[in-house]
Amino acid sequence: MRIWTNRGFTLLELLVVVTILALASTLVGVNFGGDRASLDSVVRTLVTDLRYVRSRAMVGNADTALVIDLDRGAYYSRAANIERELPQSVALELTVDRRDTDDQHGRIVFYPDGSSSGGKLRLTRHGRSFEITTAWLNGHVSLRE
Repeated sequence: MRIWTNRGFTLLELLVVVTILALASTLVGVNFGGDRASLDSVVRTLVTDLRYVRSRAMVGNADTALVIDLDRGAYYSRAANIERELPQSVALELTVDRRDTDDQHGRIVFYPDGSSSGGKLRLTRHGRSFEITTAWLNGHVSLRE
């Protein structure tokens, strides 16, 4: 007779699942290529990308950044293979530490322990606004309208 015990999931297994879900949601085909894209889908995709970059940092055991290009209205992460342009009608504001910005770019860095450099992104379109906050202590990404 065999007795089965439930030992739960390892952290690595959970991170792999989160990474797969984040990648699958970005591959669904969200189209940023015009003003028809809704602000909701743009914000949801950006939140998912931030969470994916965080999971990549943890799984890869290396600092991983999401770089925001304020002039182009775009963002990218080479380590996470992400590159997106926002619709021109979406205004983007970024608040990060001085060490994480220059004239044209800002970045939010995620560290292997799950923490981050922290930062806030505000996306506005036609008077409607969303704020995405990344906590420095635990890297948690939250969304507020």
